[in-house]
Amino acid sequence: MTRILPKLIVLLFFALAACESAEERAERYYQSGLALLQAGDVDRALVEFRNVFAANPRHAKARLAYADAQRERGLIADAYGQYVRLIETDPDNVEALVALSEIAILSSGWEDAETYGRAVGPLAPEDDRVITVNAMLDYRDAVMTEEPAAVPAKVAGDVLARDPNNTIARKIVIDHAIMQGEIDSALETVEAGLDIDPNQPELHVIRVGLLSEAGDPAKTQAALEQMAAQFPENEQVQQELIAWYISRNDLSAAETYLRGLAAAVDASETEKLTVVDFLRQTQGMEAARAELDRLIATEDDNSSYRALHATLAFAQGDQDAAIAEMEGIIAENATSDSVRDFKILLAQMLESQGNTAQAQTYVTEVLAEDAGHIDALKMQAGWAIADDDPNAAIIVLRQALAEAPRDISLITLLGTAHERAGDHDLAGERYALAVEISNQGVEPSLRHANFLLGRNRLEAAEAVISGALSVAPQNIELLAKMGELQLRQGEWNKVTRIIWQLRAMDNRLAKDVADRTELALLNRQRRFDETRVFLEEMIADGGTSMAAKAQLIEAQIRAGRVDDARAFLSEELEKAPEDPTLRFLQADVHVLLDDPEAGEAGYRELLASFPENELVLGRLFGLLVAQDRQEDAGAVLDDVLADAPDAMMANLVKASRLEATGDFDGAIAILENLYANDSSNLVVANNLASMITTRRDDDESVERAYAITARMRGTDVPQFQDTLGWIAYRQGNFDEALTYLEPAARGLPNDALTHYHLGLTYLALERPGDARNALEKAITLGEGQELPQMKRAGELLAELP
Repeated sequence: MTRILPKLIVLLFFALAACESAEERAERYYQSGLALLQAGDVDRALVEFRNVFAANPRHAKARLAYADAQRERGLIADAYGQYVRLIETDPDNVEALVALSEIAILSSGWEDAETYGRAVGPLAPEDDRVITVNAMLDYRDAVMTEEPAAVPAKVAGDVLARDPNNTIARKIVIDHAIMQGEIDSALETVEAGLDIDPNQPELHVIRVGLLSEAGDPAKTQAALEQMAAQFPENEQVQQELIAWYISRNDLSAAETYLRGLAAAVDASETEKLTVVDFLRQTQGMEAARAELDRLIATEDDNSSYRALHATLAFAQGDQDAAIAEMEGIIAENATSDSVRDFKILLAQMLESQGNTAQAQTYVTEVLAEDAGHIDALKMQAGWAIADDDPNAAIIVLRQALAEAPRDISLITLLGTAHERAGDHDLAGERYALAVEISNQGVEPSLRHANFLLGRNRLEAAEAVISGALSVAPQNIELLAKMGELQLRQGEWNKVTRIIWQLRAMDNRLAKDVADRTELALLNRQRRFDETRVFLEEMIADGGTSMAAKAQLIEAQIRAGRVDDARAFLSEELEKAPEDPTLRFLQADVHVLLDDPEAGEAGYRELLASFPENELVLGRLFGLLVAQDRQEDAGAVLDDVLADAPDAMMANLVKASRLEATGDFDGAIAILENLYANDSSNLVVANNLASMITTRRDDDESVERAYAITARMRGTDVPQFQDTLGWIAYRQGNFDEALTYLEPAARGLPNDALTHYHLGLTYLALERPGDARNALEKAITLGEGQELPQMKRAGELLAELP
């Protein structure tokens, strides 16, 4: 019997279990899950709830408990999916509908919020959560349609009075107060929310913005310091606090704060190096190197500090010593992740010296040991982009993103690769993703906004900058960009508010930006007399930049007050006789007053000191050409290039002159050299592609030109349109060529070659009448120019019926 009894018990257990229905088994798991939840054992509770679903997928209470638990843990996506599954089987479940509405509202998913919020309204009209959800929907509708929003705001206020924990009601009340200009009321509501739960970053950000707008720097700083203490791991918050200290010129407080982070027991190497970087930016290289010397002397593992010390030495011009130091660090240490990082740092130094071959050797070594090394892959991708092989770069970057999917610089570089390939939609998506991942960071936001500006999407660019300002409301770069955008859109009142905000900062840089923005506003509105008065007042206050003084002189000349301009210029030159800006203006005034010899002498003296100054070169070259002194103009170019062989403008003008005289190979050689130095320059890229497709007939040249100009697709710049259209023609894509060449001809009405290209395209599309008009215009415009294409145009005209 002792051996038989256990078997009977097991058999009896399974027999009883077999009698248990699926619904009963599900209920047993559900009750077990509830008990575990109450005991705080959430992980095991969720396992039990999943057992419920296996037995009875329609168990509503278990599904709701599971979703609520996941929402409480911050796993919103999973919770949202569970709520959706719940209402598929129980469409009137109030709890699920409320949860879906709240999640959608807090994540700005307004379409879902409208669907679920309006559905739950009639089901529980007395429930404060339901009232709040619908109040938010009503409030948003009112704001979007510019209708009064007071009623839903009052409803939200009533709910908040009954339930101070209602986050959505608080959002409505705060937003409405801000919209009404009731800053004190909004602040009071924000403070009440933070008293309840200080772990709400959005409320902290709003508080900082409101205090700043109220012009209370002491409380603004205190709020930023509290936010930094509340979220010690949030680097964005740390950066904002440091930026605030800097904007107040309180560098001591910023340094103290950073040193406090670096002195913590668990401080990382990064935090210690942040102090070094701060000292570099605020006190100069010597202070940074001194801090590194201290770290090298006190830290056992000092290789990283030595490497940075070498980097700073390299930046200060001691390049050979820096490279030797890096080579020594690499030789002294066994192969490791750190050594691979040092090799890439050394490769970057070598690359900056133009020693690309040696840099590529180090990158190859690193990738042979670690195929996923992010910085090595970045360099490899950068070379591919520079070599007009963006598709290879995209493959490399996707490999890198598999290792680091949230690396902002990788995502940005991928955007650059897509842009270089001419896929602007994908490029924009990458730049937008970088902004999102950085939590509307300053640099990614500015980059995305500038990309959108290049596509003439002003409203989209403004939305990007607005989002960044919601996170960093005091950032001067963002405010300057917002002012620029609003100026371009003619939003004068908004520009004025930006100027006020900048002036309220009591910061020198902010004041300078405010001055520039106000001057731009006055000029855009063509209020030239006010511009002059404003500049005079700025200068009278003292501390004005030389650029402002130059603007005043130009404003006086524009207003016809040449004597005043000359008198002011003389006074300023007495104070600073060697100032290049004043000397340049003096030369301009000489030319304006019909004394070209004195003007020329002034330009030549400046150019001898600043051979790469494009503005001076342009003025002198233009003056000589206007006097028909072509040989002298050419000699000026040669002199500049002897002193500065890579001077961009001088090389471009030289190439243009060689082309005009028929030395096409010489012109192309200059452009090839410029392109090798900087393949991102659109003007150089366009000129090179245009030259090689106009002067060379081989398929390889056409394919190369196509790769060079891929980034320009969709452009509205006439010169670029002409190049793209001609390349499309050369490739036999005549319809595509026409989409570029027709607007190019409208934008370049006096360019013979553009009309010639258009005429050939019309011929290819069998439109002889249009071809005749275009070719006749090309011949007329080309008279007196050595353009072999005009002879061909005449031959084609003769063949037309």
